[in-house]
Amino acid sequence: MSDRAVTTDAPPAKTEAGPPPPSPGEHRRPFVKRVALSAWFWPTAFAALAVGWGIGSPEMWHDELVTVDVATRSTGQIIGMLANVDAVHGTYYLFMHGWTTLFGTGPAAVRLPSALAMILATACVALVGRRVFGQTAGAAAGFAFALVPTVTRFGQETRSYAFVVLAAAAATLFLLRALERPGWLRWAAYVLAVAGIGLVNVVALTLLLGHGVAVLVHCWRQRRWWSVLWFTLAAAGGVGIAAPVILRGMKQAGRQISWIPDSAPWIVWEQALGSTLLAVAVTALAVVGVVTHLRRDVAARTVMATVIAVLPLPVILLASTGDINYFFSKYLLFLLPAWAVLAGAGVAALRRPPLVAAALVVLAALSVPGQLALRDEFSHGWYTYPQARAFEPLSYSEAARVIEAGYQPGDGLVAGGPWWWMHEPGVRYYLPSDVSPRNVFQQRSAAQRDELFGADCADPAPCLRDEARLWVLLPTVTDAPLTGLPKKQAAALTSRYDVVRVTHVTGLTVALLQRRG
Repeated sequence: MSDRAVTTDAPPAKTEAGPPPPSPGEHRRPFVKRVALSAWFWPTAFAALAVGWGIGSPEMWHDELVTVDVATRSTGQIIGMLANVDAVHGTYYLFMHGWTTLFGTGPAAVRLPSALAMILATACVALVGRRVFGQTAGAAAGFAFALVPTVTRFGQETRSYAFVVLAAAAATLFLLRALERPGWLRWAAYVLAVAGIGLVNVVALTLLLGHGVAVLVHCWRQRRWWSVLWFTLAAAGGVGIAAPVILRGMKQAGRQISWIPDSAPWIVWEQALGSTLLAVAVTALAVVGVVTHLRRDVAARTVMATVIAVLPLPVILLASTGDINYFFSKYLLFLLPAWAVLAGAGVAALRRPPLVAAALVVLAALSVPGQLALRDEFSHGWYTYPQARAFEPLSYSEAARVIEAGYQPGDGLVAGGPWWWMHEPGVRYYLPSDVSPRNVFQQRSAAQRDELFGADCADPAPCLRDEARLWVLLPTVTDAPLTGLPKKQAAALTSRYDVVRVTHVTGLTVALLQRRG
């Protein structure tokens, strides 16, 4: 046989350009069997079960009530509000406006988009893990991601965080695909994913730093530098699409997130994963995965995956040294897909199927306490878990039941205390449509003001219409409800009404006032 024939028949050399090629008979398998044997199917199915279980059970909390309140305004009112506050959530609010118009505002209905986003993110994680580390690592990464308690928690919340996670996971997947086989369609997909990140969470754009370094590593390994130009144009295009939201959000940052307290980085990381033990396990597995695969033929891809997962963390920490703290657990969720990929590599390093299965079982066992705690009735307000609660829970549904049971047509409502507890919108959310007491001291609603909160009458007494009965709602537990109101409001009520009943529910006080005479 000639040398030329030997060269032609020789197997191709291993490269780091992409996942291993399919086996000769893979494309001939039935479609259903191919799907069942894929790296993404079973983790994604598991994520669907985990996120869907009990999705409507936890009590709606402050942030979710803000979403429902804003989403149910008109499009013009939403846009008017975004000029003043919450521009960073504007894309999500407008999406939810259309969603609630079609599917209503029930707890399960408004949480379903986040659940779908997390389920899709799981598939992306598994596909990224397969591309970087192989089939076993991809499946393990998908399961590791789906087992994280905060994946379930924010997959069941009516906020935009699940969409941030999906956009980040999809952006990494699209980037790897574009680097494997460049083409304008693949880079266009990356542009859209980057735009999605910027439209829902400005902090998550730090992921582009990791992507940029990963592109340089890839180009250095392949000796093809055109991808650097493609990446630069694509990243700039995605950021450009989101630029109006980014610029407006930066102007509003001082008002919206200046309250975030400083915390030790490890505590924030525990909160981001929703479990101390799981945070330790995922971090340890990630280290094992990196160290193990640096010694193999996927070293360059291992470096790429590592910088994507790690580089944003010190950058966000550095940016948080000023007046505003961005190193906040909810803002780090976009990194969970990348860390799950590294953890999947650590699981795959065990090689033997029984050991791989055992490692996933251990991860599942470690996640159980967090999974149960973050499905509790008042779990959605416990964003600091596994640390102590930042505030006591409030049961809007209990307060609504008290008012509904004693309501009479013509009753009024007085809502005292800071607006950010969302106690009035929360109680109204759980009240039936035919129980709608007028807020007697509210001069302009939040929607009328293009704000998140309404404005009360400067002089409360003339705002009363001599309602026979008034319900007083306070975000605290007290036996003297009128003392929890502004002085002018308390004086106007004291001169005309008597307190006839005080009811305490979880975190709230509901009092009934009767007009004299």
